[in-house]
Amino acid sequence: MAARLCEADKAAILRPTERDASYYVAASYGHTPEFDGHVKTQTFAPGRGGVVGRVLLERKSVQIPDVLADPEYAFRDLARIGGFRTILGVPLLREGMPIGLLLMHRAAVRPFTQKQIELVETFADQAVIAIENVRLFDEVQARTRDLSESLEQQMATAEVLKVISRSKFELQPVLDTLVESATRLCDAERTAILLRDGNVYRIAARYGFSLELEEYQKQHPIAPGRDTLTGRVAQTGAVVHIPDALADPEYTYFEAQKLGGWRAMLGVPLLREGSCVGVMAMTRDTPGPFTDKQIELVTTFADQAVIAIENVRLFDEVQARTRELTESLESADGDL
Repeated sequence: MAARLCEADKAAILRPTERDASYYVAASYGHTPEFDGHVKTQTFAPGRGGVVGRVLLERKSVQIPDVLADPEYAFRDLARIGGFRTILGVPLLREGMPIGLLLMHRAAVRPFTQKQIELVETFADQAVIAIENVRLFDEVQARTRDLSESLEQQMATAEVLKVISRSKFELQPVLDTLVESATRLCDAERTAILLRDGNVYRIAARYGFSLELEEYQKQHPIAPGRDTLTGRVAQTGAVVHIPDALADPEYTYFEAQKLGGWRAMLGVPLLREGSCVGVMAMTRDTPGPFTDKQIELVTTFADQAVIAIENVRLFDEVQARTRELTESLESADGDL
């Protein structure tokens, strides 16, 4: 897609090796088998000799209008085998650090325009989202496997991950699956995920709620504070465990408590970059503590919710930017 829209003849994605600071070609488009076989034996490190090295050094997009006319370019044999003259390198950045590169090649000496460079940078952002999403899923899967003590837990957490994968960029099915699975696995009566909306938190998904309780909580969003479970989690950004709501001297959310009939409560923050973007709240009708394993499991589910929320947010942002740049580029082409 990026190569076609930017009129590039060839493209490649490079990823870091596990050994050192070098990078290897992980995906190739439009290149000959000879070129692909040649680059499989090579890695590329930071330096001025090639576009990959310069991108890694500068951590920004680098274009070489003509590799044969560039006095520092040291990969002339590679350019000959690959049949390219103009080359553009765009970093895949996560928190300012390169986790890969996107390369565009043209056979003729024809520099990429600024609009085309911006569009390639947008596709690089999309690649970062995909890479980061896989990494986060792998981390959460590993953590979930460590926490799962029974076949039931393993099957339920696997189902959650299947829903996340199947739903792709739809948030609601993921949240609905999370609250249902968490309730069942932790022997609770009800669970809700509340998401931040301005200065308050509103229910985005719930399981086990009566119609009366659901309507009450819709009409009464929760602000940060010590008087509610959700408010306390939002205020502290930490896990809050209340073994008995009626014995907690600071808890005053009694209208909802009467409608729900809960006593034991557990709240876990949904954290993104240290900010509480939501709360996963779980209740039981009998007083008593949740176990450490149950708290860890709910924390894992909260992490999965954050992944889904962040993935949808990033996808929406990049899609909007891609549409804008594509329309601008196509409009410019039409004026020629």
